[in-house]
Amino acid sequence: MKCKAFLMAGMMFLAVCLFSCSPSDSSVQQSVNEKLTASPGVTAEVKEGAVTLNGEVADDAAKMAAEDAVKGVSGVKSVTNNIMVQAAVPPPPPPATADTAMSADTTVKK
Repeated sequence: MKCKAFLMAGMMFLAVCLFSCSPSDSSVQQSVNEKLTASPGVTAEVKEGAVTLNGEVADDAAKMAAEDAVKGVSGVKSVTNNIMVQAAVPPPPPPATADTAMSADTTVKK
């Protein structure tokens, strides 16, 4: 009987130790922020080990790089990637040359 009580007390102690050893959200947040310094425009929120990424980046590669960096942080249980990729801005049209511009005094002959 004493052996069972001792074993039960040991298991309870072990459970408390394992639970208290998990990193807090604030320490996970700090580690995540350090990893995201290479990703300007990206912010993270940590709640119970679940990380939500927000912000805007230039391309899909930057979006995936931010997610991969955060996944490697100790204490992160899951990552929700809400990062938006900016739409590509088309290059401006080339300027018109003088040969293609019509002048006002041009007359049309039949």
